[in-house]
Amino acid sequence: MTDSSAHDTPKPPGRPARTAPLWRRAAALFYDTLFVIAVVILATFIALVFTGGEPVPPEGPIQWLFRLYLLAWIAAYFLFFWCRLGQTPGMKVWRLLLIREHDGNCVAPMLARFGFGVLSLATLGLLFFTAQFDPQRRSWIDQHLSMRVVQLLPNG
Repeated sequence: MTDSSAHDTPKPPGRPARTAPLWRRAAALFYDTLFVIAVVILATFIALVFTGGEPVPPEGPIQWLFRLYLLAWIAAYFLFFWCRLGQTPGMKVWRLLLIREHDGNCVAPMLARFGFGVLSLATLGLLFFTAQFDPQRRSWIDQHLSMRVVQLLPNG
């Protein structure tokens, strides 16, 4: 029997918080993009070690496998921080916290959140802006997965 609490995102914080504005979420995503670039560089370096320094062919099935490999590294970055801390480094800078309203397995809902994020980026953020129409500023996937992003306010 395993303890699932180690894989749960935090419950509502003990300090004041409010619904996070979209501009702060976008700023956090920009910061996280810098970290993601570093993760991709690390993953590419590891792949080069295994290919003997030879680059991945620019076309063909190996290129698609390499892209999936990089996507898995990026997903692992977000899942690790969302499940362990409830915030990525970019979210921490902007004092944002992801809160799940239900206990249980963290990986599946966060993987769905990541997939939705990729789809949202592919649509130039269109799905991200659906949060503008929700009173709690939750995106469609956050509503369905019972999550919300809050901005932690300074103490005092």
